[in-house]
Amino acid sequence: MPEQREARFWNFDGDFGISLLIATDPTAEQTGDADEARALRDDARLLLNSPLPGETLRTLWRAASASHRDPGTDLRSSLRCMVEKCEEEISVGAPEALAARPAVVVVDEGAMREKVLAEVPAVSGVPAGPQVASALARVVAEVDTDLGFRLFLRVLKGYSVPVDLERYDRYQEIGDGFGYPASLVHHGLTVRWPRFDDASVRRRFGWDFGFSFLVGRFHGDLWQHSYTVEEGIRGVAADEVGAVPGASAFALLQDTSRLQRSPLSADALTVLWQVATGWGYDLDGQSVAQWLHHIADVCTERLREIDPGFTAGPPGPADMSHRDVVLRELRDTAPALTQAVHDSPWFGAETSPWFDLSAQAVPVLEQIVTQVDPDLGFRLLLRTVRTYAVPVTDERLTRYKALCREFGYGRRHIADLVDSLGEG
Repeated sequence: MPEQREARFWNFDGDFGISLLIATDPTAEQTGDADEARALRDDARLLLNSPLPGETLRTLWRAASASHRDPGTDLRSSLRCMVEKCEEEISVGAPEALAARPAVVVVDEGAMREKVLAEVPAVSGVPAGPQVASALARVVAEVDTDLGFRLFLRVLKGYSVPVDLERYDRYQEIGDGFGYPASLVHHGLTVRWPRFDDASVRRRFGWDFGFSFLVGRFHGDLWQHSYTVEEGIRGVAADEVGAVPGASAFALLQDTSRLQRSPLSADALTVLWQVATGWGYDLDGQSVAQWLHHIADVCTERLREIDPGFTAGPPGPADMSHRDVVLRELRDTAPALTQAVHDSPWFGAETSPWFDLSAQAVPVLEQIVTQVDPDLGFRLLLRTVRTYAVPVTDERLTRYKALCREFGYGRRHIADLVDSLGEG
């Protein structure tokens, strides 16, 4: 029967409970706030009241700490003290407000148990591997699947067991099923990542990426309350959880390099920036060439953190095979897009700088598609549709989805557009 569990992303942004304590300092005097104390108490109770022999618990504890800590022969006494200490901390902490109760995820315990048990053999290569795998399997099957999976991850991380992308994605799927924050699985795991310039990496981007993502970061003026200009660039060059290290910076560098080397005039590139950002950032007196150069420098700096010998060269030739289909979509959207830019942000005004800009919006996007890169042109089309809330029919949305698949975007790339338009 499905079981309701607390969604752990609600209270924590990483590991928690006894799996975190084992990896840090189990002798620490403070466990943290009341939420952390509750998580640790619940885990400790599960192990304390489990049917597992003390030596099995001790083997598991040592493995989860990568043999750095031996809890001793009387682990149950230590767990009992841990529960009592947590209860004290909870009693003096702030009461749990009704409105702040954690979100709930519905977990099919049986299905999750089978998934986790299928992964447990991955620890067989660590010291005392068969005993560790057996102990983990018993925790998963006889105590608690959630706790067993977190301890399994801790063993993998402690012994730096290599994990390929297929397994990494399965672990994240299990974590999602338990309502974990994405970083709980990701942080500290030794993943065999491909190189950031591998053609397959874009499928791992959750949402938008590259220059089209950058312009979204500078849309309107609300961004100024969240980050500086420099932080805005570096945020796009940084990698989200699950992306190949350096892939975000490389994608932005490729787009930027294509724009730098394109035949588009400085005026055309300035119009592109103004249209795509909704005039959200005026470049503070920089020329558009200086702005693009700075973006490229930030990306190169990030990539040299991963590959110190990296040298930025010209991007490979753009794939023009989708040029005509992207042009058709752009021209189909053109009347609504032009009108939306024209009416932004002072609908009904007799004069506005947006009037001239609206006349240039579609032509400059056409130049990107035909003279720079249809892939970038399509992403910028999607970005401007978001920026100006251009209506999208079901038929057009279906075609957008098909193009996203053709370009190899991640499965949620178009979902962002769907959500922003409030469509199902």
